[in-house]
Amino acid sequence: MSDVLSIVSLFPERLNIHGDAENADVLRVRAGWRGIEARVTTITSAQDASGLRPDAITIGAGFDADAPEVLAGLREIADELNAWVESGTVLLAIGLGWEMLSRSLELGRPDPLSGIGIFTGRSVASERHVGRISVDSEWGALTGYEYHLRDYVLGEDERPLGTVASGTGNIGMVQSGAARFEGAVQGTAYGTGIRGPVLARNPVFADHLLELAAAHAGLALANGAPAGPLTTADDHAAKANVIVRRALGLSA
Repeated sequence: MSDVLSIVSLFPERLNIHGDAENADVLRVRAGWRGIEARVTTITSAQDASGLRPDAITIGAGFDADAPEVLAGLREIADELNAWVESGTVLLAIGLGWEMLSRSLELGRPDPLSGIGIFTGRSVASERHVGRISVDSEWGALTGYEYHLRDYVLGEDERPLGTVASGTGNIGMVQSGAARFEGAVQGTAYGTGIRGPVLARNPVFADHLLELAAAHAGLALANGAPAGPLTTADDHAAKANVIVRRALGLSA
């Protein structure tokens, strides 16, 4: 057991079009503010995964044109990824990264591509959905930006990250009046289309993932009232989210 929290960032040079690769740094910095040293390791090839025992994994969103090549790289480390998540490693997957880790995804071809299968749902072709989003979740209101060309069909053993208060979420074309959901949760694996990056915008959710990662590492986060940069960062996030929710016509 190490006294350093290990965070892995998957293919950040290809999967960072909305700053989603920075979710790894959000976890690292917030861990430091809570008294734990954390280190981010970048994986861009199978060799990079050798010998790692991460406590948290992040993967971001990218362009569809890059998906086949990145998916090939993910398949090379699929056994490691599945073993890590099965051991309780926290996974945060955004946008295309989430879709590639699902059971299958449609990229405008006749047949869907097989994904890595960490998430048991599937990503299906849909219309383009772009704009601000707010989601009611057990960690409060999650806000950010959504940009996706696919819907997500939850697997039988998955639950949604939350309910859409404004925006599209997983399913764009639903019956009028029906609830709309966003994201997928399966064990310690969390998938979402919320970008921004989501952890910088939503510190309560970030701390939830950080606490899971610290528990996996056998490390204790410092307790007590937040102070200094932690307070400042959380205040900025709260103010930004109030602005977004008001712009969406929601209560702050």
